[in-house]
Amino acid sequence: MGRTRRPLTVAAASIALVAAGAIVAPAPASAHWSCGRAAPPDIDTSGGHHTVDAANMRVGSSTRCAESGVSYPSQSLDYHCYALDINGVDTWTYVVNVQTKVGGWIRDDLLNDYGSGKWCPNQTNL
Repeated sequence: MGRTRRPLTVAAASIALVAAGAIVAPAPASAHWSCGRAAPPDIDTSGGHHTVDAANMRVGSSTRCAESGVSYPSQSLDYHCYALDINGVDTWTYVVNVQTKVGGWIRDDLLNDYGSGKWCPNQTNL
């Protein structure tokens, strides 16, 4: 099953809202969650999340950021929201591992359902 990248989905939703008369500011392509910033708000209330394989959790939405922990497929995850990586290409979800209580960012293609559907507010822009 193929995956639709979220930036395209956000853009498509913005076009639909503009067509309906709403004013929408598109997400900047350089928006991301900087390494070491405090956790984003927990705005995703969905459940049943886990990784496909063991996955490194990071302190920002990039492989350039340090690791904060590891999550395994047998462990449940609480999603908060998602952000882009620093290059504006891949999406990442901020998670809290329910068993270990460790939080961090995991790239969405490593998650069983491709990550959160809720956009993180107040991302860093370059």
